[in-house]
Amino acid sequence: MRCRAPVTVSLRPALGVQVEDEMIEKNAGVKQGNRFGFVIIPLTMDQLESPIDYVRKSKASMDRLKHSLESRCTFYMLQLILNFFGSRVATTLSKRVLSQTTLIFSNVVGQHEEVSLAGHPLAFLAPTCYGQPTGLMVHACSYAKKLTFTIAVDEGVVPDPNQLGDDFVDSFMLINEAALSKFRTKVD
Repeated sequence: MRCRAPVTVSLRPALGVQVEDEMIEKNAGVKQGNRFGFVIIPLTMDQLESPIDYVRKSKASMDRLKHSLESRCTFYMLQLILNFFGSRVATTLSKRVLSQTTLIFSNVVGQHEEVSLAGHPLAFLAPTCYGQPTGLMVHACSYAKKLTFTIAVDEGVVPDPNQLGDDFVDSFMLINEAALSKFRTKVD
């Protein structure tokens, strides 16, 4: 079984809020926008000893792919196609690539401190999309020291979405227990 997932990668350096404000002031009048590409990661079905080993293996794979030229190449190729052939061709190509993957995963780094909207504090952020071309879409968003997962499924592909949600929770509990036991062992 061959499973793959596209992951969006920001091509901008991670800057602080103050540095971004200064950058916007310096470049007033210059068009600012998102700069992101994506990488396609292979999802392997391995049997590892500890749940934390899955996290380490995934982290190493993502770090390697994020620093590769794949994300930059996808960004510049889409820009080239957009400029020469227009948005219709670029959209069709993007949909075609995404429809050939097993699941879509995105992670969004949110604010570190809580923010308010019209005087009402936001409890959490849960970004998502509609009309995904694959059967499963997972969004992870960190906000104010909280991590929120939003899972969208096509019931034709995943017959029992509630069971999938329960499996996600069980997996995170196992990873949490493995991480805590490893930390307790180091402290002792």
